[in-house]
Amino acid sequence: MVPAEVMHPARPGCMLRLVHGDTGGAMTNFQCDGCREPGKGGPRYTSGDLVLHTSCARAAPALQHQLVEGVMELRLVAPAGGGVCSACYDTVRGFHYYCSRRTSKGEHPKLHPGCAKLPVSMALQSGDAFELRTEVSHRCTSCREMEGFYRPWCYRSTNPEQRMYLHVKCIEEIQDEAEERMMVRLRERADRNVRMERRVSKTLVIMVRIVFMQAAHRGPDTDTHRRSERHRLHGDAVARP
Repeated sequence: MVPAEVMHPARPGCMLRLVHGDTGGAMTNFQCDGCREPGKGGPRYTSGDLVLHTSCARAAPALQHQLVEGVMELRLVAPAGGGVCSACYDTVRGFHYYCSRRTSKGEHPKLHPGCAKLPVSMALQSGDAFELRTEVSHRCTSCREMEGFYRPWCYRSTNPEQRMYLHVKCIEEIQDEAEERMMVRLRERADRNVRMERRVSKTLVIMVRIVFMQAAHRGPDTDTHRRSERHRLHGDAVARP
């Protein structure tokens, strides 16, 4: 059960009250006083002019994330050297979870409290199932962008015959929009990507076969003949007065 009131994590003595829905049915946009990220409608905690996401207002002092090795500690201010959220790749401006244990790429994982609550597996209304992964080697099927060495987390579809890869932010946008129409377009794009990968794989197999055939055709006799010729020339040079 969601508590009606909680203490502000960074303001001792400041009680936050739970607010459900939006006034007059209109979606209310706000900036969270915790993570400093925008919010849009839904339940939230308020106190005067302060507004917090429920995930920020109720952020635990520490958590163990399924996709992060080591304990993540809640920090109430942005990192001095800057940084981005490992999941959504947005800048960390306020509340965030930090892990002191580095990843294989040498970074310290950071997560907005809301991103720390992302489901590691989910199914859209269209029936497509996805699993959250810390790293994939494909472009996002929606925005088609592929970041550099440090990449944001990505949702990968569980259907191996129709792989789709969606950034955390992209899958949230799909849920906010006309999901079924969007998913039809993404499935078509995923099918094209699968066909392209299969053509590339076949081409690579053919090239490897050609290399092996050429090596077999040349055979070991050629190398033996070359070595014998080098030995003969060396012997002639030694025998000369």
